[in-house]
Amino acid sequence: MNIGEFAELTGLSVKALRLYDEQDLLPPAAVDEWSRHRRYSATQFESALRLKAARSADLPLAEAAKLLQDPKTAAVTLAVHRDRLAAERERQDAALAVLDQLLAGPVEWQAEVRQAERQHWAGVLLPPEVADDERANELFAGLWRRLSAAGNAPTGAFWTTIGTAEGSETETEVVCCWPVAEPPPSDWDDVRRGTIEPGKEMVVRWRFEQDVPVVDGAAHPAVLALLAAVEREGVNVSLARLRQIGLLEDGVPVGMEVAVRLTS
Repeated sequence: MNIGEFAELTGLSVKALRLYDEQDLLPPAAVDEWSRHRRYSATQFESALRLKAARSADLPLAEAAKLLQDPKTAAVTLAVHRDRLAAERERQDAALAVLDQLLAGPVEWQAEVRQAERQHWAGVLLPPEVADDERANELFAGLWRRLSAAGNAPTGAFWTTIGTAEGSETETEVVCCWPVAEPPPSDWDDVRRGTIEPGKEMVVRWRFEQDVPVVDGAAHPAVLALLAAVEREGVNVSLARLRQIGLLEDGVPVGMEVAVRLTS
C-alpha cells in the first residue's frame, strides 16, 4: 500500500505517518529507491491502530512508543495514563462544580470591624516549594514546641500572613505565626518576629463545613470578599497586614477568619 492508502485504512494522517517514520515509531515496510515513496504492509496495521488509539486518548507521543513494545511495558504505560486521565477528569469535574456555584450567585459574607490589641508574635517562613497545609501544620507544631520549651508558649490561635518576598516585586511568601507574651530571643535567626500595634481591623469568618466556591489557585472567596468590603469603605489597606487566623472551638480548628488592618 502507498502512504495514502495506508492512511485511509488506519485513520492516521499522511503527516502523522511521515512523523512516525522520522521518529522510527512506524517506519514503512519499504521505500522506493528512486522515488522515495513509502510502502506499507498489512502486518503493520496493529501497530498503526495502537498509535492511532493512543493519540486519540491524548497519550504523549513519547509514551505512545511504549505501546509498541512488550505487553508488560505496554500495560504499565496504559495504566499510568489511565490514572492520569482519571485525575484530570476529577479536577475538571471539581472545576465545573465550582462554576455551577459561581453562576448560582455570589455568597453573602458578613464583614465586621473590631479593635485589635497589642500582640507580640513569632513566625517561621513556609518554603514556597512546599507550600501546602501539611507542611504548614508541621511548622506550626514545631514552632509551638520550641516556644513552649523556652517558657513562652503561644497565647492564642495561630495565623498566617502573606507578603512580598524580600528583594522581589512579584514573589510572595507565607509566614506561619503564633501570638506570644514576649518576643522570641534575638539569636533565633530562623524565626520571624514582630508586634501588632493596637488598631481597628476588618474581619470575615468562615467555617470548614461551609460549601463555598473555592477556585483552585485563587485566594479563598472570604479573603476576596473582605478586600472588596474594605474597598467599598474607601479605606487603604496593606496586604502585608492581612492575617488568616485559626478559628478554634475547645482548642480544635473549626474554621478560619481573615482580618486586615485598616489604615487611613
